[in-house]
Amino acid sequence: MTHSHDAPRPGARALVLGLGRFGGGREAALHLARCGYRLRVADRADRESLGASATALDGLDVDWRLGAAADDPAILEGVDLVCVNPAIPDQNPVLARARADGLPLTQEVELFLHAYPGRVVLVTGTNGKSSTTTLLAAALRRASVPTLCGGNIGHSLLADEAAWAKDQVAVLEISSFQLERIDPTRTAVEGAVLTPVTRDHIDRHGSLEAYRAAKAVAARVAARFVVHGASDDVAASFPTGAGLRLLHRRGPAQPGDAAHVDETGTARLLPPCNDPGPLLSGAALRMAGAFQVDNAMAAALAADALGAPRAACALGLVTAAPLPFRLQQVAVVRGVRIHDNAVSTSAESTRSALDALGPRTHWVGGGKTKDGPEGYGAFARDVTGSFASAHLFGAAAEPLAQELLARGEARVTRHERVEAALDAALAAARPGEDLLFSPGFASFDQYPNFKARALDFHAWLRRQDR
Repeated sequence: MTHSHDAPRPGARALVLGLGRFGGGREAALHLARCGYRLRVADRADRESLGASATALDGLDVDWRLGAAADDPAILEGVDLVCVNPAIPDQNPVLARARADGLPLTQEVELFLHAYPGRVVLVTGTNGKSSTTTLLAAALRRASVPTLCGGNIGHSLLADEAAWAKDQVAVLEISSFQLERIDPTRTAVEGAVLTPVTRDHIDRHGSLEAYRAAKAVAARVAARFVVHGASDDVAASFPTGAGLRLLHRRGPAQPGDAAHVDETGTARLLPPCNDPGPLLSGAALRMAGAFQVDNAMAAALAADALGAPRAACALGLVTAAPLPFRLQQVAVVRGVRIHDNAVSTSAESTRSALDALGPRTHWVGGGKTKDGPEGYGAFARDVTGSFASAHLFGAAAEPLAQELLARGEARVTRHERVEAALDAALAAARPGEDLLFSPGFASFDQYPNFKARALDFHAWLRRQDR
C-alpha cells in the first residue's frame, strides 16, 4: 500500500474497492464515513447479493458503482483515498490504475492499526491462526486483561470503535493477503505470534518466496516480541526489531526455548518468561489434536509477555471452546465418529487432523488446488499412509486420486459433489472408526467460500440416521 489516510480535507472522497459480504468492507466504509469522507463503493456484485453489507450503509450518501462499473478505472475520478478489499488482486484494473496514478491506498486492517489506541498482537501463519487467536484472547481475558479479538477470524475490530481504550490489547488474526499490503515503515504493533509457516496461496502470491515474504511482515512490524515454534525454520528466518524472540517446542527443552512439553506431557513455561512453571497437560485442552498444544504454548508465551499470570492464563486456555469447523467430533452415526475440520484448505491442516485421529480414519477431501497441477503430487505425498480410505470430490478428485493410487493407496473413490463423497466414506467406515471431513483444498470450484461448503457437510449430517 502507498500509505494510510490522514485526516481528510473537507469534501474528500474515499473509494471502497470491493465491499464484500463478510463485514470488513462494510466496517471500513462506516469508519471512513465517521472520519468525514464521502463514500464511493465499487463491487462486482449487485446490491441484493451484497446483502447486509450494503444494507448497513443505508442512510449514508453513497455513490454506488456495482457490476461491470466496478472494473472501470474511471471510478477513480475525484477520489482522494482507495480502501482495497484484500481479496482484490494486484491485476485489478482499478487498483492498477490507482497505483499508477499514485493515489493513497489503504485497507480495513490498516485503518484499524493506525487508529487504535491500545496494544496490538498480530497472529498469522499457515494453519492454526484462528485457534491461536482464540486461545490468546481467552488467556488474556481470564487474566483480566481488557481484550478485543478479531480480524481475519471473522470480526472487524473497526466495529468495536466505541469500546476502544488505551489499556486494551487487541488480538488480531491477519492473513498473507493483508500483510503483503502493509507498509512496515508506517506500522508497528506490540507483538506477533506465528503459527507454522508452510505453503499456501501460491495462486495469489505467485511463488512460495512471495508468500513467505508476506508472512514475514508480521515479524517486521512487531516492536517488542515475536513468538514461534523452535522448529519453524521459516519463521526463524524472518527479521524483526523485537527485543524478544520466544520459542516453544513439543519435546525436551533446548537453550533459548521459552516453553516446551516435558516427559510427562506437561507444557511448561521456562525462565525467560515472567512467570515460569507448569502450564497445562495437552489432554486438558478442549481443542483436539497435538498441534493445539503448540498453539496453546504460543498463546501462553504472548500472554506472559503481556503480563498475564500463568495460572489465570492456563485456565483460559483449557476452557476455550473449539471454533466452528475446526477439528472436533460433531456426531456419531451408526457407530462411526464424525469429525469436522471443514476449515482445512491445505495439506498440512488435513495431515494434522489425520495424525490426531489415527490410521482407521475415512477421509473426505477435495476442492480446487491453490498450487497449480504440481500441487496434487505434493498433497498426496503429505497424506499417504495416514488414512484407511479416501473419498474425493470436486476439481481435485480425479488428479488427486491418480496421485494417491500411484502411491499404493487402493481405497480411493471419486465423486462430483461433497454429499456423494460423504456417503461413500460412511459406507466404508465400521462402528468404532472415524470419518473426517477435511477438504484440504480451496472451495472455489463449487462454492463461494469454505463456510458454504462446511454448511453442506452439516446439512448432510443432519440427514443421517443416528
